[in-house]
Amino acid sequence: MRVGRTRQRCGVDGCEWCAGAGRPCRFCAGTRRWRPERPLRDADGVIGWVRVEEECRMCGGTGREHNPLDAPAAGSR
Repeated sequence: MRVGRTRQRCGVDGCEWCAGAGRPCRFCAGTRRWRPERPLRDADGVIGWVRVEEECRMCGGTGREHNPLDAPAAGSR
């Protein structure tokens, strides 16, 4: 497993989710890493799925939830 740097904030300036304490990301459980699947074509042309481990894209590698299910949609405030 490759370990990368950890982030305190995502790449968005003034992110309201990074500014607060918040809850752990529901996709990586606060670990900052996740294991999504990606398509892979084998030699016979059959497409299958393989797990990859990478920095969590849903929280920007911060480990904090960035879109809680109970939060109002953007622009609806």
